[in-house]
Amino acid sequence: MEENREIEIDLRKIFIMLKKKVAIILVIALIGAALAGCITNFFIKPKYTSGVSFYVNNNNDNLIGSSGTISSSDLDASEKLVNTYMFVVKSRTFRDKIADKLSSEVTSSQLKSMISCSQVESTLIFQVNVTSTSPQLASDVANTIAELAPDEIVRVLKVGGVEVVDYASVPTSPSSPNLAKNILIGFAVAFALAFIIFFTKELFDTRITRETDLTKDFDIPVLGTVPRLLPVEAKKESINGATMEQIAKQIDSAKKGE
Repeated sequence: MEENREIEIDLRKIFIMLKKKVAIILVIALIGAALAGCITNFFIKPKYTSGVSFYVNNNNDNLIGSSGTISSSDLDASEKLVNTYMFVVKSRTFRDKIADKLSSEVTSSQLKSMISCSQVESTLIFQVNVTSTSPQLASDVANTIAELAPDEIVRVLKVGGVEVVDYASVPTSPSSPNLAKNILIGFAVAFALAFIIFFTKELFDTRITRETDLTKDFDIPVLGTVPRLLPVEAKKESINGATMEQIAKQIDSAKKGE
């Protein structure tokens, strides 16, 4: 029973705090979204991705035998070779050959962070993507991989081979950063931080400000309350907005009229 009561108190505090601070929290969240958008636009360089895809077979002639059929053993062997082929494509030796082919455009160490490989699910096709701040360079590297990879794979493994399915084209739009995603993240992070700050402040605020604070926390009866004492300036204001001086003048005028 006590646990349920504590949960109700916490939920009430959260609701009251949100109601009071919702405007401030939303303003902070919007500022966070604006900052995220500005940082994305002005401080993060856009990157472009271009890719080539390869089809894997497990012999040097062709996956299709003389009978014109594809056996299940050939398919299984080709599927197991995919990871090996991707490793060859990302190897240092192959990166050196790409760098030599492209002359001074890119180095082998730079290619290590630019190239990524992935297998298309449930197929004998794998994709090689190249990411760079230059769309033309990304396309050039990807097409160089398409040109050199088939011979390099045969040279290393002495078995199997690959065929190029799609060559790379120059990307026209950046693959990263995602402006809309970053703005949404900025809004969410700023909202969460503002909420945590206000909630923590409310949670650890031990001041007694209402009669319910006593009855709720100490479970004792309240015998009396002290009225709020207003400053001298505030006392001059009446319920209808007239000052005490104006009321006094009205009373004097009424007495003189009698």
